[in-house]
Amino acid sequence: MEKARAVILAFTPEPERICASAARISSTKGAATEIYENTDQSNIGQLIKRVVALGHVTITEHAVFNIAFENVSAFFEQFLIEFRLAAYTIKSRRYVDYSEMGGLSPEFRLKKGGLADASFGERFETLSRELFEDYHKLLEAGIPKEDARFVLPYCLRSHIYCTVNARELLHILHSCLNGRGAAYPEIRQIGESLLDQAKEILPDVFDDIDKVEKGREDKENRLCELVADKGVQRRADGDSALVELLTHSGEPDLMVAVSALVSHSGCSSSDALGMLRDDEELTAGIIDIVTSDRRRRELEQVNVTFRLNDMSLSCLTHLARHRIQSLVVPSFTEFGKSRTCVMPETITENEAAKEIYMGCFEKSMDLYEAFRDAGVMEEDLVYLYLSGNVMDVVTTMNGRELYHFLKLRCCDRAQWEIRNYAVGMLSAVRGISPVLFGKVGPGCFMDGVCPEGKMSCGKQVEMKKLFSNME
Repeated sequence: MEKARAVILAFTPEPERICASAARISSTKGAATEIYENTDQSNIGQLIKRVVALGHVTITEHAVFNIAFENVSAFFEQFLIEFRLAAYTIKSRRYVDYSEMGGLSPEFRLKKGGLADASFGERFETLSRELFEDYHKLLEAGIPKEDARFVLPYCLRSHIYCTVNARELLHILHSCLNGRGAAYPEIRQIGESLLDQAKEILPDVFDDIDKVEKGREDKENRLCELVADKGVQRRADGDSALVELLTHSGEPDLMVAVSALVSHSGCSSSDALGMLRDDEELTAGIIDIVTSDRRRRELEQVNVTFRLNDMSLSCLTHLARHRIQSLVVPSFTEFGKSRTCVMPETITENEAAKEIYMGCFEKSMDLYEAFRDAGVMEEDLVYLYLSGNVMDVVTTMNGRELYHFLKLRCCDRAQWEIRNYAVGMLSAVRGISPVLFGKVGPGCFMDGVCPEGKMSCGKQVEMKKLFSNME
């Protein structure tokens, strides 16, 4: 089986030249093109290193890398896509048959030191093979790929294209080598390989990664220690709603209208507040103008924080790829292996498929517990998780991102699990902001035309009625 690897496919031509030109432009006479033409390897010297050492790391953002990640685990995929200032395109598990894809096989380490004996790897390989076989059986039984994928192990091999600038790549590599990813051999190995490649391309930036990227990434351990004697317990399964609205900006409708009125009239804040509180029609009219414009900056003044409970690891991938949000994902070593799992309707309606499906989670949990009790390190146990295991996450989105997220994810063609979260989130925000979010729903509801073309669900009338009457 091919090993996981990362390969820099392409990058900005002469990356050191554009970074050095950026370092000079703020303090050098001449036009931007003139400065670039007068900058070359012969006169760059230590300029980039000196400027970066002063904290002006932004000059490195002008160098961009296109990277291919091959045969990495789904666990690595999740680690990677949580870095938001990059572009990712990932092989879909909703549409691609993963029966023959296989998975990464880790070397299992023991807490007491050293490696576990060969039998651990053999038992893991047996389980992994059986899970892929069961996945194929589910497909043969007519279960859609998007539902069968929940039995795939988190070691499954993923393939990703990533485009990222040098500054964000520095951040990613620091986390791989010195931060939260360093405890995982797969992440560390990929980080080391990428750093070696980056140094060959742009040594003035990547030679000094430890000087540029500083700070600790151990809050999970410190938080556990802080609350150890406080009696904090994990919530019981099934005792919380799927979507919880934790907090939000006060009076979102008013906030959007005030920000628009102040910025476009120059009136005082008190006058704007007084005028809008007394005139609901004016407030609604302003919101209508703002939300029908492409540049909806006023919506960004509103923030909403949600707790999303019992989200599958597969669904988490969908959520994390929305970059304009503040997503807080729990420790995978603490909360990734759940005793509950997501249960698709296609499985519950098919007894034979349900038996296969539940059997996958049972035998995965059995081996997980056996390895855990034998002293295998928690960081290696993540590969025993299944894509249908669930965890709770917290996210904060501004109003503009909510418009974007809900428009895509409330669509009937969106994956059903994340659609359920999106509809729950929409219902919650309509309760606090009926004017602003009363306009939000799937694309056909918002624009009057289905954006899916030939892939349309054909239920535009039903969707309009459903989302018009939602409370």
